[in-house]
Amino acid sequence: MKILIFGATGRVGRSIVAKALKKGHEVVAFIRNRNKLTVQSENLSVQEGDIYDADALEKLARIDFDLVINVIGADPLKPSTIFSDATKLILELLSSKPNKRYLAITGIAQMDKTLFGEITIQILKLTPVKNAIADHQNAYDRVAQSKINWTLVGCPYIKDGVEKGSFRTGSQFTGGFKIIYPDDVATAIVQEIDKEDFQKIVGIWY
Repeated sequence: MKILIFGATGRVGRSIVAKALKKGHEVVAFIRNRNKLTVQSENLSVQEGDIYDADALEKLARIDFDLVINVIGADPLKPSTIFSDATKLILELLSSKPNKRYLAITGIAQMDKTLFGEITIQILKLTPVKNAIADHQNAYDRVAQSKINWTLVGCPYIKDGVEKGSFRTGSQFTGGFKIIYPDDVATAIVQEIDKEDFQKIVGIWY
């Protein structure tokens, strides 16, 4: 499968590139600086550009990819619209490519929740994390209203740490302050490539 990855030089993105290549997929990495991606493979190509660059996105539209993965990141403690902006532009790119799939991260706030889960999110909205919640909510709203086949991996706080290789999954956030490590997020996303969990959020945490 030919996969176009946005955010390929971030903590999760680098791991996705490596894991996808290991599984035999062909990867196209859209990044601002090719020097930041040190992985080398005959199945890896790099498209250099900025997500806000219309000319760069037009070049991507000429690529015959099967799937887009969006793991563009930003500081969750600072106001930002980078993820929702990127989502909007990627969806516009996909509008010209019917039957292509969109796979991305989202937050636990966008998931169905138990009462305790809802209380947890309301508490988080009182902290600087509210910035990331708002950005991901705007992105989710765009995806949910689109006509594409999409799957989102719902993540709690993505904390630096060594890959565990196992994690819990769920369609409903049950509450509590959970974490997940970058490499395990990447594993969950790469696993979803071969599944047909369309139009749903798959939550992951320890």
